[in-house]
Formats: sequence, C-alpha cells, structure tokens
Amino acid sequence: MTLYAKKLRIPSAAAAASLFLGVCAQPVLAQSSFPDGPIACDAFQRGPNGSWTVLRPATISPNGTELNLAAGETFAKNQFLRGIEVSTVLDRNCGNQ
Repeated sequence: MTLYAKKLRIPSAAAAASLFLGVCAQPVLAQSSFPDGPIACDAFQRGPNGSWTVLRPATISPNGTELNLAAGETFAKNQFLRGIEVSTVLDRNCGNQ
C-alpha cells in the first residue's frame, strides 16, 4: 500500500465514523420527547368525520402541555389548541374508533 493510499484511508474512516454516529444519535433524541400522559378515553367520543367531542371534563398532557378540556368541546382534524392537535393525540391514544 502506498503512502498516498494510507493518507486517504484515515480521513475516510473518520468521515464514516462521524456519519455513523450522527445517524445513530437521531433516534435517541426522538425518544426523549414528553409522552402524552394518561388519557381517560371514556371522556371522549370520536365522530364519523374524525373529530373528537369531550363528554365530561378531562385533562390531557401531551408533550408536557396540560390542557383542561370542558364537556361539549369538539376538536376537528387540523384544529390546534395551544399548539397541540388534540384529535391526533386522541387518535394515537384512544384509537380510530
């Protein structure tokens, strides 16, 4: 092996290691997000169009943000409350029933 080939080999190995570590670190960051917390699914009713209606007062805490929901409130798809799409949180935890 020539000296030139040896010089190319070291930076290539370092670049490959950096790329590998950078890619592997991403899932760890994603796992550190806040969970949705406990949700009383019986306090909600899913509508035929994918909306959710609150049946009785309930509190949910998606991503560490506490939301106090009042009976009678309805949340449609793409409707946000304090930056949270409530229908998506309920779909994820209570199912697409």
